[in-house]
Amino acid sequence: MQKRLLHLYEKTPKQKITDNDRLVIFSDLHIGNGTRRDDFKKNASLFCNVLENYYLHGDYSLILNGDVEELQKYSLRKILAKWSRVYNLFAEFQSRGRLHKIIGNHDFGLPTAKDYPCRAQLENALLFSYKSNSIFIFHGHQASNLIEKYNTLAGHVLRFVVKPIGFKNATTAYNSKRKYRVEKQVYKFGVSNKIICIIGHTHRPLFDSLSKEEMLKFRIERLILSYPNAEDKKAIAREIHALKKALQKLVAEEPKDRNSLYDAAIVNPVLFNSGCVIGKRGMTAIEIADGEIRLVYWFTKKRKQKHISIFEEGPFPLGDSDYRRMVLKKEKLDYIFTRIKLLSD
Repeated sequence: MQKRLLHLYEKTPKQKITDNDRLVIFSDLHIGNGTRRDDFKKNASLFCNVLENYYLHGDYSLILNGDVEELQKYSLRKILAKWSRVYNLFAEFQSRGRLHKIIGNHDFGLPTAKDYPCRAQLENALLFSYKSNSIFIFHGHQASNLIEKYNTLAGHVLRFVVKPIGFKNATTAYNSKRKYRVEKQVYKFGVSNKIICIIGHTHRPLFDSLSKEEMLKFRIERLILSYPNAEDKKAIAREIHALKKALQKLVAEEPKDRNSLYDAAIVNPVLFNSGCVIGKRGMTAIEIADGEIRLVYWFTKKRKQKHISIFEEGPFPLGDSDYRRMVLKKEKLDYIFTRIKLLSD
């Protein structure tokens, strides 16, 4: 498996980026045919408005990191016919030379689709050079032997068995053990090569190789450290209480038999995951801009504040719309790469 990732890494052309470049990475849209079983449908308006009114106007390059179309359940013809607004937005980024589209396991057949409008932008991975450091972006299914061997068969099962019955996809995104196996393999590769790896595939946002559970713990500790010298101690106490409840709920929902995610005393910040566009209450993305890397969360203002359990900045309104952007976590790229180098030696 490590050899497969190394082969993908070595054959991917390297592109240089600087602090003046702006990138946004979305993954796992799973665009369907617009019916009630189309997972993309509930966040489609949010996604389109965010692309059009924030990232397009902000001169971001759009990186779609796999599983954009749900070809294991729907035909490409029906997807394109239903979601013309989405593909018009992709075309606008494309016309500005700002579209990259990485292939995932659910849209694996796109290179052979002659009428696919983004065919020229299809890639297996992206590799960016930032001040002699490397940022490797790929979907993540390459870290799973099972998917690499049986992806076509899985697609037939989903399309002709699971879909007619109405069950949810029995994929990595819904299987915690598979999630951790994929993440461990990518983490191991990132540490061995001292690079940042950005994936999707598992639908689980990760920053600094940390899960939401670990980020909650980090946020609580940071608040505790600020408490003695804080002017508003009651506000900090309330936030700690809310974070503690969110953490307890999250731990209760997770499998009880898992070990430490990466089996390491000190976690090396090599692994990032943009999450997905089809979240129950919004969507996540990874931004690289101004010398920073950020995990951001987009949602509608109708979402109750109690569900938002960890953030560094925001929420910020998107113009006069009901949509909001929140920075869950951010760090300087120089700091991340310094940590990677020192912790890998």
